[in-house]
Parts: sequence; structure tokens; C-alpha cells
Amino acid sequence: MIVSAFRSLNMTSKTMALILGPLLLLAIRLWLAQIFLLAAAVQFAAPGQPAPSNIYACFELWLHAGSPAQMLAVWVAVLFALLLAGGMATRVSALLLAGVSLAAFLFDVGQEQNILWALLLLLVAVFGAGPISLDAVFGRITSRNTGLGTMKAAASRHSLWLGQGLLTGLRFWLVWVLLASALTPSGVGTTPVVLAPLSMVFGYYGEVIHLALAGLAMLFLAPGFLTRPAAGLAAVILLITALNTGREETLYIAALLGFLARSGPGFLALDGLLKLDKWPSASIGKNQKVPHIVVIGAGFGGLAAVNRLMRQKCRITLIDRRNHHLFQPLLYQVATAALSPGEIALPIRGLFRGQDNVQVLMGEVIGVDREAFEVKLGDRRIAYDHLIVASGARSCYFGKDSWEKYAPGLKQIEDATYMRSRLLAAFEHAEDAQNVDARQAWLNFVIIGGGPTGVEMAGALAELAHHGLNGEFRTIDPAKARIILLDRGARCLTAFPAACSARAITMLEALGVELRFGANITNIDDTGVTLEDGSRILARTVLWTAGVQASPAAKWLALAPGPGGRVPVTSRLSLEGDDRVFVIGDTAAMPLAGGGLVPGLAPAAKQAGVYAARVISANMRGKREPSPFRYKHQGSLATIGRSSAIADFGWIRLSGAPAWWLWGAVHVGFLTGMRNRIAVALQWFWAYITYHRSTRLITGAGGQLTPHSAIPASDPDM
Repeated sequence: MIVSAFRSLNMTSKTMALILGPLLLLAIRLWLAQIFLLAAAVQFAAPGQPAPSNIYACFELWLHAGSPAQMLAVWVAVLFALLLAGGMATRVSALLLAGVSLAAFLFDVGQEQNILWALLLLLVAVFGAGPISLDAVFGRITSRNTGLGTMKAAASRHSLWLGQGLLTGLRFWLVWVLLASALTPSGVGTTPVVLAPLSMVFGYYGEVIHLALAGLAMLFLAPGFLTRPAAGLAAVILLITALNTGREETLYIAALLGFLARSGPGFLALDGLLKLDKWPSASIGKNQKVPHIVVIGAGFGGLAAVNRLMRQKCRITLIDRRNHHLFQPLLYQVATAALSPGEIALPIRGLFRGQDNVQVLMGEVIGVDREAFEVKLGDRRIAYDHLIVASGARSCYFGKDSWEKYAPGLKQIEDATYMRSRLLAAFEHAEDAQNVDARQAWLNFVIIGGGPTGVEMAGALAELAHHGLNGEFRTIDPAKARIILLDRGARCLTAFPAACSARAITMLEALGVELRFGANITNIDDTGVTLEDGSRILARTVLWTAGVQASPAAKWLALAPGPGGRVPVTSRLSLEGDDRVFVIGDTAAMPLAGGGLVPGLAPAAKQAGVYAARVISANMRGKREPSPFRYKHQGSLATIGRSSAIADFGWIRLSGAPAWWLWGAVHVGFLTGMRNRIAVALQWFWAYITYHRSTRLITGAGGQLTPHSAIPASDPDM
């Protein structure tokens, strides 16, 4: 009961932090930006003279005072200060300005406000600009079919290690500052930041406030107990003090306490041990009967539904064949040795650690008994009150399933690592080939399917062959590899406007990719591809990205499948005549308001998952269901190669380097977990500079390829 009351108090503070936090971040950004801008104005007005507070004096340690180089450094700082004020590229801007402040503190006279500026800027760099920023607006405009949350959530969600560790250090440092200042009001020689004695302003009551600050520090902030309300109260006290004394240092400490109230206590806190700083799970007693929701599939849609439902008074069972959530849009980067599997996947259990009403099961669903309200999971049956099927899709060979062993698809981590091994092994076999025809057959790569995955795979493979393997072989020249993209349509990227497709074709051809449209395939074997016109392309490596079909959910549910094996659903995403079962994502044939079906994209799955959760939540609480589901298209992105991509948001279209940088930022932002974001960003940055691929490992069955079939003396298609 007491713990519940403490949790309610902490959650009330957390709710207030969600409301006031964006305003706090905006105020801090503007405040810090004007400090750098005013200091720059003085520099420009009197070149070579010391800047106020010595912000830019550190430049003079390495650059001649008043020199063009020194003034250029100041101009660069001004640019980043302006970006910080607008909340554009906030993390980078704040980090660089924090470095300037820290350098001023370490290499100049060591003024205390410089270290406070550095600390505030570091917090902004880690936690982002917040929703009142150009980063957030730009993120909402450019969010696409790849991710686990909106750009707003990605910008505000802090790192488990870096962010929490920073908060922990900040909390203990603030405890020291408050105790030193409160217990020794003069502050001289005791604390690096001297808070004005409150008795000078408030008389007797100032001493009482001193004791209150000491009490808050010792009883609450030090152990991390009720940290948010305690830090918020201390921030208000110091804000009033700063306004009455005019001391900036006091205002900085108030801002830091406000940041602690906004973001939580970090590690080593009783709030975490007692789970006071988490939104409460459903309070479920051992014998209490609550609705049981079963979710099949831990993809984008399934996770979106669970995240929406887990704070309701219910039990949730999440079932998946694998123990990890996979960021499928970057699978091709694993297949082309740009990323490792662990950088685009995250264990499902880790996502719901501490969420007591969510159970994760790894297993294979074999059926659903809708009359008994049970899911068949191997030999066991799991009863449900509501069921959400979000089991995704698999590669479709249009009735030619025998082609799969010659042309593997790309839907799972295992597919990507197998494909990577096949690609890399092909170059190894080419190096060892005994004649020109056999060597070229190993250097021919055929990609079937001109959708986003096929285009991205072709561009990445071309860069790997032309640059990533340069200088590593002695018999072959990897740059002579032929990458051939086949599609039976009239153009690639048919989901994009024709102008975007044309631009993509130009970019692919610039990379040396051969494109063939209207290419109907009649056969695939271990030596190549045969086309309908009788021509043949000799290639040891054929990759399939031509189509997908839904999981066998229609069979589980004993329903006639729709287009692509999808399960037909109503406008509320439930089955016709069965409002307990919802089907979402690539598994469902979700109707569009204007006719047709919702595309099989990640944003569509996420939107559907949130909608299904809203309907279930309304039913559990006896409230009116939301209006029918409406899919909101958020734009499309596709990358072709280094500094080459296309972006279509309807009202604006980008191509080339701007679209490529945007594509990279969006994908990094939507990855799960800060560790994965940092790892992928570093990998891409390294590859951008060097062209090197760091995960070129040949493992498993994909590396066991042998030249088992004879190659004809010549390739009729060459």
C-alpha cells in the first residue's frame, strides 16, 4: 500500500515532467545558445580581446588571437549555437559546444560556469532536443516504413548505459553541491559552485530552506528515492533563490535539478529497485481473473500492440519463433557484410524486462482453435480472451518453390548470414577458378526483383565488389563482377513515382549495375537463370527479392486466404464475425479507405498494432471502440549506394546525397537500443570513409559452395 502511494507520487511527477520537460529543454537550449552568440558578438566587435566568460579563449591556445583561423573557429561555434537554438542536429551541436566549454574550463582560468555549461550541453547531447525542435518536426515529416517508434520517441529515449550513467553521476554530484552549500552557507573552498546564503535574502527562513535542501539531498536524492518530486522541489527552491539573488550559478544548478526531475534517477537508485520510476504494470493478484491477450509475432506490429497494452489491467503472452526482434529493413546490410546480425536485432525478453504482466514464449504456432479460444503451440494450448496475429511474411516464389535452394530469399537473420557467405564465397571460388568462363560465372551476381530490397541489395553489392574488396585478390579483379538486376515489370521501385524510379535507374547504372525489365524467368538452377525469350545468364549466385507471401495464418485460422496469402479483415482489423481475433501487418489484407489494400510496410504494421490495441483496450474498459482503421502513409525511402538514395514524401522528393543522409539518419534513429544505434552509425561512418566492410565472415552452409556443376565454354548472354 505504501509502495503504491510512493509510486503514484512518482508517476504524478513523471507526468508533470512529460508536460513541462519540453519547455525545460527549449529554455536550456535557447539559454545556452545565447551565451555562445553573445560571446561571439564580443569577439567580432573586438578581435583578439578576451571573450566574456572566456568561452572562446581556448581557441587562442592553438590559434593566433584575432587571426582568420581563430575567427573561423568562432564562426563555426556560432553556426552550431544557431543549430542548437533551433533544435536542428541538436545532439551533434550540443556535443561540440560542450567540448568548447570544457576546453575553456580546462585550459583557461577554470571559471565554474564553463563546466556547468559543458554539463548542461552534454545532457542535451545525450537526451536530445525534445519535441519543440526542428529535429522533432523534421522527424515527423520524414518517418518512414522502418522503425520501432516515432522519431519523437527515438529522440527522447535515452541510452540505458550512457544516459542512465550520466544521470547517476549528476545525481551524486548535485547531492554534494546541495549539502556543501546548505551546511556551509559561505561555500568558500567547499564546493565548486557557490550558492548564495539564503539568509542574506530570506533572513531566518533562509536557514530553514538550507535545512530543507540538505534534507532533500540526504533523504531522497542520495539514495535515489522519490527522485523526481524531490529534484523538482529542490529546483523550484533554487529557482526562486536565483531570481532573488541574481546569481547565475544558482540558476544553473536549478536547471540541472530540473533535468534530473525530467529524466529520472539513473542507476543505483531505490526508485529502480522498488520500481517507483516505471509506469505500473497491471496490478494482478494470483487468483485475480483478468483478460488474457495473446500476440503472435514480435515484429513491428506485434511489439506496437504489446507496448500499447502492457499498462492495462491484463495479461499478455507474446509468442515468436525466435528470441529476437529483427529490424528487417537493414537485413541486406548484413547480407552484404556492412553490419553484423547483433546490430539490427535485440532480444525480445530484454524489451520487457520488469514488465510483470508480459510473458514471452519462443515457439512455433501450429494452429488456432477459435471455438475454444486457444492457440496451439506445439503440444500445449494457450487460452486467450483476445488474439492478435502479427506473424509477418515470407519469401514467395510464385509456385516455383524448387527455386528457393538456388535463389535464397531475405527475411530472417539466418537468410542474411547465409546470403553473405554465398556472396563472399563466390569471390573466393572465382580466385581459385581454373578457366575464364568458370571464373566469370562466379563473378556474375543475379538479383531477381526490383523492389526496395532488390535495389538496395544491388547497390550495396556493387559497392562491395568495386571498392570494398579492392586490392585483396591476386587472380581476379572484383570490380569486374557483374551485378544484374532482373524484374518482370516495366521499371524498378513501382511503389515510387515514375520520376523517382528513373532517378534510381540512373544511380544504379552509375554504379555499374545492369538492369533488365520485362524479364520473365522460366528456370533457375545452380549454374544460372533462364529467361522466357530463351536467353540464359550464367551465374553461380542468384538472390531472390521478387515477392513475399503471408505466414500460414490463414491456415491456422481455417480461412480462405486473400491476395498473397493474406488474411481478409474488417475495417477494424478483426475477422469477419469474430471480434476477438485481430490480424495485422504483412499477414493481413487490410482495406484502404479509398480502395485497395494497405501496403506491407513497417509503419502500416505499427499503426495497425496500435489500433488493434486501442480496440481491445476499449472493449476491456467497456468504452466505445475507435473509428475504423485509417492508414496514414508517411513517405518512402530507398538507398542505392554511397551518397545515392531517393526519398518520396508526396509533397517533396529528394535524391542523391541529401536523401542518402536522410535515409541513414532515419534508420539509425529507428533502431532498437542506443548501443545498436551507436554501433551502426560508427560502422557506416567507417565504411563511408574507407569503403571497408568489417563483417566479411564466411560461415555456415553458405560457405560450403563448391564448383559442382560444369560451366559451358561461353555465356550466350555475355
